[in-house]
Amino acid sequence: MLDPIPSTFPAVLDRCVRPRADRVFLPRRSAHDHTPIPFARLARDVDALAAALLDLGLSRGDHVGLVADNRYEWLLCDLAMASIGVVDVPRGSDTTPHELAFILRHSGCRAAFAENDTVARELLAMRNELPQLERVLVMADHTDLADATALGDLLARGRERQAELATQLATARDAVQPKDLLTIVYTSGTTAEPKGVMLTHANVLSNVHTCLDILHVTENDRFLSVLPAWHMYERIMDYLALAAGGELIYTDRRRIKDDLQRTAPTIFAAVPRIWEMLHDGVANHAARLPGLQGALFRRSLRLSRRVGAGKAGLLQRLEHKLLDRLVNKKVRNNLGGRLRLCVSGGGALPRHVDETFLGMGVPIRNGYGLTETSPVAAVRLPEQLEPGHIGPPLPHTRIEPRRPDGSACAPGETGVLWIKGPQIMRGYYRNEARTREVLDADGWFDSGDLGHVDADGNVWITGRSKDTIVLVGGENVEPEPLETLIKTSPLIEQAVVVGQDQKSLGALLVPMQDALEQEVPREQWDVRDGLLRSDAVHKRFRRELDRLITRENGCRPCDRIAALQVLSEPMTPENGLLTQTLKVRRHVVAERYRDQIAELFKRG
Repeated sequence: MLDPIPSTFPAVLDRCVRPRADRVFLPRRSAHDHTPIPFARLARDVDALAAALLDLGLSRGDHVGLVADNRYEWLLCDLAMASIGVVDVPRGSDTTPHELAFILRHSGCRAAFAENDTVARELLAMRNELPQLERVLVMADHTDLADATALGDLLARGRERQAELATQLATARDAVQPKDLLTIVYTSGTTAEPKGVMLTHANVLSNVHTCLDILHVTENDRFLSVLPAWHMYERIMDYLALAAGGELIYTDRRRIKDDLQRTAPTIFAAVPRIWEMLHDGVANHAARLPGLQGALFRRSLRLSRRVGAGKAGLLQRLEHKLLDRLVNKKVRNNLGGRLRLCVSGGGALPRHVDETFLGMGVPIRNGYGLTETSPVAAVRLPEQLEPGHIGPPLPHTRIEPRRPDGSACAPGETGVLWIKGPQIMRGYYRNEARTREVLDADGWFDSGDLGHVDADGNVWITGRSKDTIVLVGGENVEPEPLETLIKTSPLIEQAVVVGQDQKSLGALLVPMQDALEQEVPREQWDVRDGLLRSDAVHKRFRRELDRLITRENGCRPCDRIAALQVLSEPMTPENGLLTQTLKVRRHVVAERYRDQIAELFKRG
């Protein structure tokens, strides 16, 4: 066991940041700025900014917005506020003005940090809707906005007055308690209205301590950061790097492949969709390679999946071992060659991706949690090599599947997962009704996820209880496992299964356009109203769905996809159809494609 991580962030700064002096924490200031930031610089800037915030009149318990993306200044502002008990309310800079206004108004923010002048202008424009918002602070050295204050000026002000404010600063830090709120994180929008998840210092730091211990994170680890910093999944990884004394390297989605190779991280956390894209990139490369090299690569992929699934015989394992040196080692080198911990969370990792990467020696660890659990509740341990499950609950955490009557399920029986542990949120801010719906009197949290716990204590996730589709015949269908199965097709990039109150299921499909073009020339696609309407395209996808949705693949007759629509454009966070962690926003998809879905079932 590690020495316990402190239970407040002022203590984390004293124990984990200040002693590391000139050791580099951020080799890059951002994905675009390669200025290195040592721990000593972070500590000095946190102290100066904390003093400046106190000088502005902010104090323990005040709420301040933090509207920015991954960069040094995000972490600086977050830690400076945490160090004096100010509660941050984070969100990405691409949040819509309507949603941002709701979050800042609902949380009662007295001030807000904005990533740049563009975001600051949006905040200033909505001040009439935000009566409590007193200040807009721009995370830059300078600002051109007369009604805003630059972070550079705040830091200078804090340094100038730091000696004078030393006693006030020390008093503020001593006052911070483990039970104090650290942050209010508004849910990312898979449901219609965001809810403000209240997390304390103790919630988050208990999660940091446990994950450091069971994942064996040390100061020798190098983290590659790509997910939104305001999301608790990425945030906990950043705190792990901070607490362990490792390195944290910012990248973005366009640079993932290059930065994996260039920076050679030891730890990389991503959502399932990113792991899918990396897997598909390897598979597509293998499919295009000619001659013997291509044949060996494709054979290696097939054998790797069998090995990862635990289905390979002795001869196949021997052949795989030989091909591992010829093929898989090159793949691992393309991922930097030093990865020892690859974390997948924020959704279901497709089984074929899990199996293939495990078989290729890419140490993927499927994890599970929610914003409400700070966020980690369970993770597959480094010594566990079986695919599919998400490992056991964290130490001091219990996960219990329950039946509709509230009784506990037997091992292997599927129910709604209830979670109890030190990382469970305090509740939803100013939303007692929703809090009572998910938190019981004994501190158990209703996750809304469906799953079971096997005889070995490992947790398996099967879907979301509120995503369940009920057909008119009374059959209950979980869309996510079907979507995961459909996306194993080399022709299909994205899939959303629909069919509530219908006789049968339908699907909205987004094609892998390059792969589809090899089978159906683009001149035959007939793109109209955002759909690929040609008979040739539909027939090809019809065959693909019939090939996949079979009894052999664990499907029932009611799981058959009776009708389909092929979308011409992918679903992305930019068009509002995915969250920032690439989960489908089902209510937005249903509304955006209402007419196309109606047409689908009319045709079907």
